[in-house]
Amino acid sequence: MASNCGVCNFRNINKASVVWCSECDEGLCGECREHHCASKSTRNHDTISITEYQKLPTNVLEITQTCQKHKEHYQTFCKKHDCPCCRRCVIETHNNCNDLTAIEDIVKNVKSSNAWLEVEQILVQLLKNIQRIRNDRTENLKCLQDQRVEIEGDINQTRKMINDRLDKIQDKIIKELYANEENESKRIKLLLCEIEDIEKGISDLQGNQNNIRQHASELQTFLALKHIEKEVSDKAECIQSVLKNEDMTIKTLALNINKDVQNICRADCFGSVIVNSKSCKVVNDSNKNKEAQMMIPSLISKCIDDIKLSNIMRIDLQSAGVVTGCAILPNGKMMFCDSNLIVLKSNGMHEFGIQLDTRPFDLAYFERENSIAVTSGGGSNVIHIIDPNSRRIKKTIKVRDAQYGIALNKTVLVYCKLGKGIMEVQLNGESEKALVQFKMPPYSYVAVHGDNIYYTNRDNHSVTCYDIHGNLKWEFKDTQNLRYPQGISVDSNGNVYVVSTDTHSVVIISPDGKRCRTILSSRDGLNIPRAMHFEPTSNKLLVANQTKFAFLFDVS
Repeated sequence: MASNCGVCNFRNINKASVVWCSECDEGLCGECREHHCASKSTRNHDTISITEYQKLPTNVLEITQTCQKHKEHYQTFCKKHDCPCCRRCVIETHNNCNDLTAIEDIVKNVKSSNAWLEVEQILVQLLKNIQRIRNDRTENLKCLQDQRVEIEGDINQTRKMINDRLDKIQDKIIKELYANEENESKRIKLLLCEIEDIEKGISDLQGNQNNIRQHASELQTFLALKHIEKEVSDKAECIQSVLKNEDMTIKTLALNINKDVQNICRADCFGSVIVNSKSCKVVNDSNKNKEAQMMIPSLISKCIDDIKLSNIMRIDLQSAGVVTGCAILPNGKMMFCDSNLIVLKSNGMHEFGIQLDTRPFDLAYFERENSIAVTSGGGSNVIHIIDPNSRRIKKTIKVRDAQYGIALNKTVLVYCKLGKGIMEVQLNGESEKALVQFKMPPYSYVAVHGDNIYYTNRDNHSVTCYDIHGNLKWEFKDTQNLRYPQGISVDSNGNVYVVSTDTHSVVIISPDGKRCRTILSSRDGLNIPRAMHFEPTSNKLLVANQTKFAFLFDVS
């Protein structure tokens, strides 16, 4: 049990555990922890407090890291049978299996793998789908109520023109109206209850996934991923089932007035209330029909040596000043920070400009809100939130110091603050906090990928990587290839693209920060490059010179 020390239990001593070792797969008391940390065979094992370990979902806590049949540690993973194997399992059961992989290789970087990120994205998409369905049903409820009120007014107006006999048939039609509305509303409310249950399940999965990422071992995470994928698939099927439900048809109320109502002597009813149905407008976004089918090979990142650029598009920016920031929007349009914001079509043709009261420095697109966050460099201590459709400023976030590079981390903004470090702030301007505190130089850029934050430092020609909690992971310096680094972006595999202004090039750094490779140079048209953005959906890389030209590449 996680609450008791495993070593003490073996010695028939009952002592509470204070930490959990995922590699030993047992809890340790304070005394045993000291021996565990000192022993040569276990001193490099990672441990976490028992309180944090118990935050993991129950099904993850039940996952063992040893073979239950042979009581040996898992050593390989059989892709054919989709299961981990110990040494004896391979001999007894998987001897003829050709697709065996070392368990250390298969679980390496699983928390930042494509499979894990895809599950994360699918959960977000499923939550969006269920919220759209809920909103649709809520709107239908209001529509029914509004139509009921309108029809009730029509009935009352007609009633004024007729005599006492009409009172009786009026009561009859009103009862029919309310009965129909109540019946249809009841069915919609029942469906809404089902929708809320599905939504809660999806939210719980997201919470579990966050806890697993933070506290579970790599193996636990990998094995839990299979369970999560199945639950995600089940939730997707539930949403599809809801959409196919007969009660998803849009219900409306209408009134048919009896033509003989004016001749009350011949009329035997006031009319009838009709419930019309039409197809629901909600379309289930199934995330390109992936249906949560993640494959093990997606865990393998593409090496920086294999990355190729092609289909270059040269773009004449016709800029009037220095270009300091750029971005590719999901619809293919491109935006650049010049003396104002320049918006280009996907073919490179100019579409429009957005004039601001400050000079923009860098920008980040927030898809959920269809908004663009723009920093103002040293010109003004504000970050503007802009609606690209109306071309107006939706909100202005005031900060105390100059801000330069900016990026999006899920639902919050991350930016470089002069002299302070890397900051995080909500879109509404609240809850600003420092992620990494240090004397930040001017003209630094920042990028976010998974749980990592990257920033460029022009003063010491370096690129630095921190985790989301501000812990240093690596720092890269190579003045032969990278001098005066500026714009920075990260692809889906964690490869880091950096603009090297002084060498007129773009350098790509491996995810571990140990190797680099120059992929673009002055021969490709770069001349004092400054800004850059990698768009992961389309795998396109946008690089902008400080003046005149930008270049768009396909990355493969």
